[in-house]
Amino acid sequence: MKLKFLLLAILLSSSSLFSQDSTQTFLSVTNTGVEEYHNLYPEYDGRGTIIFILDTGVDIGVDGLTKTSTGETKVIDVQDFTHQGDVKFYEADVDNEEGKMIFENDDENLSVIASSSLSYTPVNGDYFIGGFEESRLLNSDSGAADLNGDGDTEDTYHLVTFEVSEGTDNFWIVYFDTNGNGDISDDKSLRDYKVNQDAFTIENQSGLSALYMGLNVLPEEQIVSLHFDDGSHGTHVAGIAAGYSIGGIDFNGVAPGANVISLKLGNNLFAGGATVTESMKKAYLYADKISKEVEVPCVINMSFGIGSEIEGHAEMEAFLEELTEENPYLYICLGSGNEGPGISSPGLPSASYAVFSSGAILTQEVGRDNYGATLNKDIILYFSSRGGEVRKPDVCSPGACTSTVPNWESWDRFWGTSMAAPYSAGVMSLLLSAASKEYPGVKIPSQLLYKIVRESATNMEGYNHLDQGHGYINAVNGLNLLRKYIDQGEVNKFETYTIVSTAPNFPNGKSSNLYLRNGSFLQKEDTYSFKITRNNFQETDKFYRAYRLECDSDWLLPIQKKTYIRNDQPTYVSVKFDKDKMKEPGLYTARITGYRDDRTKFPEFEMIAVVVIPYKLCSEGDLNLNWESKAVEQGLVDRYFIELPAGQTGMKINLSAVKKKYARARYRLVDPDGKDVDLSPQINTVDAKREIENTYYDLTPGVYELIVEGYFLAKDTSHYNLSVQFYGINRLDNKAITTENNSIEVVNLFNKVDDYNMRGSLLGFEIEHKVTIEGSEKFRMPFVLRSGESLKKFKLEFTKEDYNKFTDLAFMIYDSEGLVIEKSALSYKTGTLSLYNISSEDSTEYIFEIVPGFAHESSSAEFTLTETTHFRNSYSIDAVNNRKSIITLYPSLPKNVDLFFEKPNEYFPKDAQPIGKILFKSTSSNETEYELPIKLKF
Repeated sequence: MKLKFLLLAILLSSSSLFSQDSTQTFLSVTNTGVEEYHNLYPEYDGRGTIIFILDTGVDIGVDGLTKTSTGETKVIDVQDFTHQGDVKFYEADVDNEEGKMIFENDDENLSVIASSSLSYTPVNGDYFIGGFEESRLLNSDSGAADLNGDGDTEDTYHLVTFEVSEGTDNFWIVYFDTNGNGDISDDKSLRDYKVNQDAFTIENQSGLSALYMGLNVLPEEQIVSLHFDDGSHGTHVAGIAAGYSIGGIDFNGVAPGANVISLKLGNNLFAGGATVTESMKKAYLYADKISKEVEVPCVINMSFGIGSEIEGHAEMEAFLEELTEENPYLYICLGSGNEGPGISSPGLPSASYAVFSSGAILTQEVGRDNYGATLNKDIILYFSSRGGEVRKPDVCSPGACTSTVPNWESWDRFWGTSMAAPYSAGVMSLLLSAASKEYPGVKIPSQLLYKIVRESATNMEGYNHLDQGHGYINAVNGLNLLRKYIDQGEVNKFETYTIVSTAPNFPNGKSSNLYLRNGSFLQKEDTYSFKITRNNFQETDKFYRAYRLECDSDWLLPIQKKTYIRNDQPTYVSVKFDKDKMKEPGLYTARITGYRDDRTKFPEFEMIAVVVIPYKLCSEGDLNLNWESKAVEQGLVDRYFIELPAGQTGMKINLSAVKKKYARARYRLVDPDGKDVDLSPQINTVDAKREIENTYYDLTPGVYELIVEGYFLAKDTSHYNLSVQFYGINRLDNKAITTENNSIEVVNLFNKVDDYNMRGSLLGFEIEHKVTIEGSEKFRMPFVLRSGESLKKFKLEFTKEDYNKFTDLAFMIYDSEGLVIEKSALSYKTGTLSLYNISSEDSTEYIFEIVPGFAHESSSAEFTLTETTHFRNSYSIDAVNNRKSIITLYPSLPKNVDLFFEKPNEYFPKDAQPIGKILFKSTSSNETEYELPIKLKF
């Protein structure tokens, strides 16, 4: 019987899952070769592989994630490393009354019955009881707390668990009161999910059940761990990688034959489903353990991460590098990050060489059918993180689509590099599925598979190496190259290398790319070098290999034509620059590839050079930059790199539509570290929004990237004008101001004369706290908003080195009832969270909480927490020069400004620092050219 069923399954699954007559357009499969791949190789659809989804959980009951293409259970294991679903159990007192068993624990107010006999009895007579309260989900963004749909969130679902014996096996079972009737005898017994794939849900009387769950019993911790997805992100990701019959129709993910294991590392009670201390590390260790126990290839997808401060140097990145060195058959797919389109923006841990990072593409058909966009080609999405100091992304994959989501989720169209990563994971699953059948017994190291997927990608015209990595992922090309390399014996020959070059903005001045953020100093005779060291992947003491060097750009000139490596001896490749080809300001990228100098011409290593030639201004000359009648296509970007002139304290940016031309665009200002300073609103000529202007104060020195983005929903090319103007009003002292010592000195450092109206205001006060957090410990700080206060803002500032210890850091504000009213998570070393006072009470109590997500439990970090309070009322500060509020500032001539103020009748804590600002508004343009922050003492 089993044999007949298996043969039938094989015969049914041999037909293509992607009909040539019905191309799916909600999850693109055309330009990636995935549709062609399935038509050519229907039996290589991911079957025989496992894709681990490290995310917010996976809903195991939604259409698309219940079965594989061959009819097997799709999700074969679930684990929760966040403790969000932990249900503590306690010893139960058991009574028998009129044939009923009553399980109780009075101390915990737990009680449930079994009106008829249970199918199992405990080995030692000990029963345990626990309860899962709906109220635990009140702070979840899912809105699914009312699990049974009875109109409240006050229900508790009881469980009884105990150890049983069956044959020679002892194991734990759970009876969970899924219908909430207080009787567990009508509920089936449940084991750890991976044993029988027991899925269950709490019955919803008013609609679809919100969450499908699986559980695991942890007897040593006296916990039943419930796994569910109240974040939807993980379920969406799983559908992209491996969905089959999504929504019950002919609609599939990339590798519908693959099995899925869900490892929940994000707690959905926190912003973005933030990771908690060691949840990421434990998920990887579990995946590593399972990969060694099973006989099939294991692909890991983790669509999680935060921004990088020092790319490739975070503690989690070091952990992954050690893990994959010990187990080189873990294939780890990550999104490159959503911090683009500025260069130098890969995420953490996506910048590591141990992982495969994907940028995000919006395809024409998905743009059209999901978003109503009229694109003329597939585009890299604006937010997709770009490389700089490191060689990321590896490739780009579709990063916008419809996919599976839990029943509670009202929207199923997501985009992000989070969606691109599982696409790449699905492609790897396809290739490994093919390899396991065509080359049984051959194990492909992850670094070789990464190389294959990179080198088989297709170039995207109009994008550079930092945008696209090696290009557009392609499954058919990937399989052809995989076959070629295996047939050539590269599994036993290929080597990995460490490349090091100059990156002055890094702490040690070195990174994997040659990265000069400001190349304006370069001279024709200047040379730089790449150091190439083999990593001895094949573990051989004897090694000798020669390489032929080829560069793909004419502005970068390798001095060597060939080089070689002998044993552990590194080699060096020197480069110089053709300055005649670098006259125009802009971004210059080049790739030098080292090919094995034999008949195979195998690409061994690559070196990336990045040089920015910025627009430069000086204080003695014109302090304006103008670009007239420029054009940018839908979804594309124009980049302008600008070195801030010395002495600037204000930068005004103006973006406008060309007269009588169409435009729908916006600008983005990116700082020298690749972090967004601001994203402007759109100009949109259809809505008569033709101009945007903003001024930015006290920017740190360096080369900024000003990006004009053609909005992806624009109906045509956008025609725009762009201008930048700088101001140079500087304060010469930095003292706190008192009523007695109330004079400050200002100077105009630029070569112009202007008159300014000065107007000051006292804004509120700030308090600086020095805080240390350790391991899993939360930081909680009660605070009060008083009736005279309009705003409370918390700012966290870490060092780059301490920030690198985290995988996440969530911070929330709770009201007096424990409900989250504001929440966020750290994306870089500095983060803020604000609460506006909408209460009519004299005072309202809140709690500010920080939940760390360290890579390692043993870690600790220090940070500065600045608590700023703004008043509702405005309190003026009179700013005068020679008793007048108008001041004339000549170049390089200091002027005194006297400040007159009184202490307002407001509450000031003992350690508060009053703060204010002075506005300098040009009398000729009526524009504020500078906002001078000040600190006061009463």
